[in-house]
Amino acid sequence: MSLFRRARRLRAGTATAFPAPTPRPRVTLSEQLQEIAAAATAPEDALEPALRAILETSTARAGAICLFDQRHALLRLAAEVGLSDEGCQRLRSVRHGDPTAWDMPLHGLLNRRAYLIESAARNRYVPRLVDPISAVRTVACIPLYAGVAPLGSLVLVAVAPRSFGERDVRSLERPLRELARIIEAVRRRAGADEENPVVPLPRVTSPAVAGELSAVVAERERLQVETAAHLAERTRVREELAGLRAERERLQNALEAAADEQARLATDLQGARRDAERIDALTAALAAAEQERARLAASLEAQAAERTVQTRSEIADRHARAEAERAVSVARAELEVARQAAASGAADAAALLGERHAEVERLVARLTRAEAEAARERDLSRERDRELERVASELRATVSREQRLREELHAATVRAEPGMSELFAARAAIRATEEAHSTLAAETSDVRAALDSARAIVEALEDEATRGRADIEQLEAAARAVAVEQERLEARLEEARARASENARRLEALDREMVAVRDERDRLADAVREDAAEARARTARLEAVTAERDRLQAALGAAEAESERRDGETGTRAAAEARLREAVARETAERSRLEAAIGTLETALAERTAEAAARAVELERLGAERARLAAELESAMAELALAAQGSDPVRVVTMAPAGGARTRARELAEQRPLVVVVDGDPTWETISLDGYQVAVFPPGEDLIQRLAGVEPSRIVLNLAAPNALEALAALRASGSRTRVWGCLAVPAIDRALPVGMVEPSSRPLDPDAILEALGPHAGRGIRVVTAGADVDALMSLRQALARRGMSVSMAWDGKQASELVGVVRPEVMVVDLDLPRREGYVTVAGLGAVDPLPITVLVPGTEDPATAFAAVLADPAHAGRALPLDRLLGTVLARSEAPPPERQQKVRALGGRGK
Repeated sequence: MSLFRRARRLRAGTATAFPAPTPRPRVTLSEQLQEIAAAATAPEDALEPALRAILETSTARAGAICLFDQRHALLRLAAEVGLSDEGCQRLRSVRHGDPTAWDMPLHGLLNRRAYLIESAARNRYVPRLVDPISAVRTVACIPLYAGVAPLGSLVLVAVAPRSFGERDVRSLERPLRELARIIEAVRRRAGADEENPVVPLPRVTSPAVAGELSAVVAERERLQVETAAHLAERTRVREELAGLRAERERLQNALEAAADEQARLATDLQGARRDAERIDALTAALAAAEQERARLAASLEAQAAERTVQTRSEIADRHARAEAERAVSVARAELEVARQAAASGAADAAALLGERHAEVERLVARLTRAEAEAARERDLSRERDRELERVASELRATVSREQRLREELHAATVRAEPGMSELFAARAAIRATEEAHSTLAAETSDVRAALDSARAIVEALEDEATRGRADIEQLEAAARAVAVEQERLEARLEEARARASENARRLEALDREMVAVRDERDRLADAVREDAAEARARTARLEAVTAERDRLQAALGAAEAESERRDGETGTRAAAEARLREAVARETAERSRLEAAIGTLETALAERTAEAAARAVELERLGAERARLAAELESAMAELALAAQGSDPVRVVTMAPAGGARTRARELAEQRPLVVVVDGDPTWETISLDGYQVAVFPPGEDLIQRLAGVEPSRIVLNLAAPNALEALAALRASGSRTRVWGCLAVPAIDRALPVGMVEPSSRPLDPDAILEALGPHAGRGIRVVTAGADVDALMSLRQALARRGMSVSMAWDGKQASELVGVVRPEVMVVDLDLPRREGYVTVAGLGAVDPLPITVLVPGTEDPATAFAAVLADPAHAGRALPLDRLLGTVLARSEAPPPERQQKVRALGGRGK
């Protein structure tokens, strides 16, 4: 299926936004649709729940399912959720070229394309599917197929912020196959049955011939009904056998699937046990990993504490080393200062010492000279003494010279005193210098000792620093090793944590899987038990069906005996019935030979059909004979009329032509309240009603003009009259909304069946036209029963009626319709007259037994209604319920035309076969 994406018109500045993918639900949409189809009482009841499931899964706001009618190339609305009134109106009946319908789903279905319409709120070709239209983002039209045959179309409406994309449409492909199977099941349930050919009857005008003809028609209809019953019985038996075979195969497949599922569950259980063992091992490993993690955590804490202590000691060592370095630096600075001071003092002392030495040497030299002079003087003095001793004379000279010398000495002494003071000062300076030198030497020795001590301390500190550096390097290496080990342990711890979390997640996933497996095991066990119970129930039903088949075979044998008794004179029929009994016996004894028996039965039925055709030819001959007798009867009646002139007067009924319609209407209006009977038989006007006058208007072209000039209290339509339904349709087409009461009457024998108020419908069926025709009778809670085989049309009609709040019940054949009519007691009846075997006409004839009489919408069929209704009236089962004409009119006058009160809505459908 190709996908056509209509471009979205974006505003300026906006970008295309795609929604986040919808998470996969626990139960898939396909499984939900399968469960809905299995739980539905009837396949048509599964459409709306299936649509709701699709909307819930796709998060769409509204949606609709439209079914395609290939006969009329028409797409009909069958189910909707969340659509507006305009959306339902535009999708109810979609055909090409209809301006009132939205044909995009039909285009997509015929072109095999899925349409995505983006920015639908701004697209003028998209109707107001939901309210408000401004919130609509995307509209998807997805076609549905059964193989290559088109089935219908799915319409989904997404509102902001949700929108649809191609992936969303692709994700619906598999679930829509289940939806297509549901639609196929609806249509299989309403599978077509071949209708027996109906020979048209000539029009009856003579009461004498009418009775004879009615008897012949009744006999023919009885034979046709018997033939149809045999054919239906054969078809039913074939269907039952096929159903039993299919049921047996399904049960066998279910048992095989259950066995496979049990084996799979056993395998899953073993796998779950292995997983549980692995989980135990993983739990133990997880506990060991947790213990290892605790040990590593304790080790890390101890190492962290030790590292903290080492760090603190290292910091203390660093502080001590820094203090020592600062002390060494200060000592070095002080030593340098001392060295500089010592060097400066030594230099000064050396200079002063040099000066003092020079001064001392000078003084020593002077002292030496003085001592040498003194020694020379002493020598001289000794020489003088010797000279004095030798020379007395020379004593005075010597004394004077000695005096002079003493004076000179004294002068020299006086002159030598500054030198001595200088000497003494020099000596004192020398002594001070020596003392300073000794002090300096002592200080130098002390400084040297301190320096040596500082050097020793520095060397010790350097050794300690070296050892500290080595220790620090060792500690740093150990710290790095510890850090590496810690990182490794942390990595292992992270890995262990990751493995633990992964194991925990896997454990949780395994727990969830175990829970899911247990739930699935329980569900499958329940399903197996349910399947076993269902198999037992189906076995019981199979036994019941077998018993019913045996009973039906017995009834068939009785019917065959009755047929033998009734048709014993016909050898061919007896042989056919014998072959039929033989075929049924063979089917009971051996199912494998059923096809041969069915072939024999078909041969017998073909012979019976030939007999029916021969009888039809005989009936035609009788009809010609009847026409001849009728002509003779009319001639005789004319002769009797001429002979009776002058005797008692005869009531004359005037059938006025079209030109005198208004004159006749004025005459009737001036008389008593009028009851108009639309029929071609003037016998109605002979009826006497208290306070009412009966007028007969034939169902011709002038009926509308006749009715326009009168105000009748009631209009009664004989549906068995020729052109009756056509006249009713023309009356509604002219705009008249006067209620018309239907009946099935044979005025010649004064008998009629009441039907109730009737409304015409067109083919194909139009739900809107039916709603308009019902008018106030289409209220909320009104009970409606539909009978027909057109699945698409009736599903669309049910959707339209249910949207109005009506309680809708659906029947697919006459049997279901009669059952529903008796149970539901409807107020509105929609009957498709095209049901096989004239079951639609039989259903209409049976409405007279309902109280109150429903309003009936008649959908015309392909057969002439007058002929079919005449054949139904010939059936003794309906003839026994017929009323006299006056009583029929009295019943019609006693009924009210007011619509029934509104009630709560209720929808039901019965299972069974249909068209």
